[in-house]
Amino acid sequence: MNSNVSGSEQQFAVARRDFLKAAGVASLAAGTSFAPGNVASAALAMHRQPDGVVLDYPNGRLRLQVFSDRIIRVLFSPKGAAPKPASLSVVATPAKVNWQLTHEAGNIVIKTAALTAKVDEATGTVQFFDTAGTLLTAEAANGRHFEPFTFKDVPTYRVTQKFVLAANEAVYGLGQHTKGLMDYRGATVRLEQRNRHVAVPVMLSSRGYGIFWDNPAITDVSVAAASPQWLSGKYIFDEHGKPGALTGRYYTGDNFQTLKLTRRDKKIDFVWNHGPAKGMGEDNFSIKWTGFIEPPVTGEYLFTTLSDDGIRLWVDGKKLIEDWLIQSPKESAGRIHLEAGKKYPIKIEYFQGGGGAEAHVGWQWPVAKSSAEHISWRSQAGFAVDYYMMAGPALDDVIGAYRELTGHAPMFGRWAWGFWQCKEHYNTQAQILGVAATYRSMHIPIDNVIQDWFYWSPHPWGSNEFDLTRYPDVKDMMKMLHSWHVHMIISVWAKFAKGSANYHKMDQAGVLLDMPGTRYYDPFNPRGRALYWQLMNKQLFSLGIDGWWLDASEPELNSRWGEFANYKTFLGYGEFVYNAYPLMHTMAVYQGQRATTSAKRVFILTRSAFAGQQRNSAVTWSGDTTGTWATFKEQIPAGLNFAMSGIPYWNTDIGGFYISDGPTDAAYQELFVRWFQFGAFCPMFRVHGTHYPKEMWRFGPHIMPMLVKYDKLRYRLLPYIYSVAWQVTSAGYTMMRALVMDFREDARAQSVADQFMFGPALMIAPVTEPGAKNRPVYLPAGSGWQDFWTGKNLVGGATAVMDAPLDTLPIAVRAGAIIPLGPVMQYSNAEPVDPIELRVYTGADGSFTLYEDEDDNYNYEKGVYATIAFKWSEADKRLTIGARKGEFPGMLKQRTINVVFVRPGHGIGLLVEAAPDKVVAYSGDEVQVHAG
Repeated sequence: MNSNVSGSEQQFAVARRDFLKAAGVASLAAGTSFAPGNVASAALAMHRQPDGVVLDYPNGRLRLQVFSDRIIRVLFSPKGAAPKPASLSVVATPAKVNWQLTHEAGNIVIKTAALTAKVDEATGTVQFFDTAGTLLTAEAANGRHFEPFTFKDVPTYRVTQKFVLAANEAVYGLGQHTKGLMDYRGATVRLEQRNRHVAVPVMLSSRGYGIFWDNPAITDVSVAAASPQWLSGKYIFDEHGKPGALTGRYYTGDNFQTLKLTRRDKKIDFVWNHGPAKGMGEDNFSIKWTGFIEPPVTGEYLFTTLSDDGIRLWVDGKKLIEDWLIQSPKESAGRIHLEAGKKYPIKIEYFQGGGGAEAHVGWQWPVAKSSAEHISWRSQAGFAVDYYMMAGPALDDVIGAYRELTGHAPMFGRWAWGFWQCKEHYNTQAQILGVAATYRSMHIPIDNVIQDWFYWSPHPWGSNEFDLTRYPDVKDMMKMLHSWHVHMIISVWAKFAKGSANYHKMDQAGVLLDMPGTRYYDPFNPRGRALYWQLMNKQLFSLGIDGWWLDASEPELNSRWGEFANYKTFLGYGEFVYNAYPLMHTMAVYQGQRATTSAKRVFILTRSAFAGQQRNSAVTWSGDTTGTWATFKEQIPAGLNFAMSGIPYWNTDIGGFYISDGPTDAAYQELFVRWFQFGAFCPMFRVHGTHYPKEMWRFGPHIMPMLVKYDKLRYRLLPYIYSVAWQVTSAGYTMMRALVMDFREDARAQSVADQFMFGPALMIAPVTEPGAKNRPVYLPAGSGWQDFWTGKNLVGGATAVMDAPLDTLPIAVRAGAIIPLGPVMQYSNAEPVDPIELRVYTGADGSFTLYEDEDDNYNYEKGVYATIAFKWSEADKRLTIGARKGEFPGMLKQRTINVVFVRPGHGIGLLVEAAPDKVVAYSGDEVQVHAG
């Protein structure tokens, strides 16, 4: 077998081969659904293993493995099934930790220092407890199901596992989804890679645990939710009150210009390939549906839409969904409380501007109490139930356990934390150089530009060739950019069109998927990954390109979502590895570049992700969003849930990808400023979009200073940001943090969807409503707070109304915070960070560790870096600046630290404090500073 194949991949491939050859396995497909918990009387045998225990039942084998004090794997394999293929996500092996195995009152008990698992010997169901003996969660009685079927020629199962969900338990993670939901309770989430939907089968609970469901097939996760259904049947009425349909009015024109048809529609579930009705064209039409709904039960309903292009929905006069823009298919959602038996007016509007045309409207009812206590995982294909229970109680501990399993996130180059300018798309070498030169001449901080697609045209897709008439000397262009301290990454796709040498090489190697037209390569094949990087290295990396934009990495097969399931990969049909494509694709580039050089850190920007992808040095962006206030608001919980899936780095197209008005439109300027403020506190700070350029100067003399203000603030915060990034790498930390991560015991904090912590110190409260001059900000209990802009003291456990004129993003700083700020710089490593303005927010004990290294190589993995620990004692009113630990080439051995004890009007906002409370000449030894 190829020496480049990892051990886990060898196991996977062998297991797949053996599975296909196994005699008698096909007979499984003829059976019906069965649940081992229903029929097992007791375990037939128990086998203690070095890492856990195996229990044999009449219809399957249950295995529990202790991976660490905080991680226990549960694997149930049906009798007669082939072995489950090795995980593509998990890179850890069970650690040698102390654990106990006992037998207690019909239960097999495994206990570690942080987690206890109890197996009901009779049924095989598993319960999990924390160190205090409190139940975290449990498999539901009769909750493990296998439904045999055959996919193509492969016998397999639809696999389900249900867990008990506690009252008031909130559920987070699951990747990135654009329904605007923070807590998924009451919703069903489909884990299927699509543009704007990122499938990561990792959930976190407000009760202080997490579950990693190790199955890359398409999976539905239902969190105390009824099954989704179309808005149809006896619960809908037309505008005259007749049941069974809504009244639909069809117009030509995208704004209801000419009425052509009125009819009754039994449901809204349309894909129009040839126009919606006779006499109406394929493009440029609009529809209004009106009528009434009568809910069957009382409670909170979730309404969902999927549309291409714009849609909006009102229930009882309340607008729940507003997505009124030309766009590729997009899902939206809104919640409302309705009473059973009461009729509510409903109105839905839709328009189609061009391209694809579809509209779908559904709803999920409140669930009956008996079923409201479950969370269900159901994979469309699989060979076993396989999940990892990860214990906290701190959610950082849970995410740390996930990274222990699936790999830690490497450091990016310092330059990656600066500002990124992009558009769809710069079309010439001169445009790229012109944008960079203008930023430098205007003294606006920037580190990065991006070359989007079609730099290769007229060469075929996948050729990796620049059009020399537009890009006459790319190597010289890169040298020029680097001389200005500007980096550039480039769009590279996973697909190849006939007519290029690259297509021929990939085809001859047998590493292209067998599909019509332009073909995606197979990253599950180690030869495919190696050749893919070989071509990138020779044709692009050798030119001095700094990083990689791996677009459409779901993969997007011309928007034919789900079709990848039908194509055979090196590891079998896509059905079985569907969601793992971006993991393996980014692995090709990460491992390839790491093998090529250790002098430059890998940076990958990609549109999709799967469990374990953080180890591939990848940032995910939220896809091709629309430039609307509703979409902007949805980005916040989407990003927070993505981060709580264990993958730390995420960003958006600031201002939205699709926009209807440009940078001179006053309404769009307001939206852009608010989105830009939010973007300055995302892990990656990047402007992008189509149709209109969005460089800062395009927005005019009134708006540009507002943008530059937050750009400069980002650069002043780089010592803080880079140090937090080290905590992500070294300690499993998360940079962009939902409030529940730091304030899990605060019930109000659990549901906040429009605020977050940026690192340990800064509470960010984006303004998501047009025309706002202030906004309410919830400040969790258990901490004091200060207004970043004024130094005013704020009370925890209450909502403060914070000023928010257009140039102000509300920011609150937690008591005890210590924030190192650098000078305003034009690029990230313009000079050593000196002096440091060390802002100390008194009111509670606090600490922070400054991290520094060589900025853009992997020597830090060998311990070549330095740290300085800061500690504030509230009781003693004393700041301790610790002795420096470690060193690296180019380290600043003597530096000035300007200590500022923040108070109203002192040590506030963007500006450098002119009168620090103490100026410390620091040479590496411990220093103590007393306040007052």
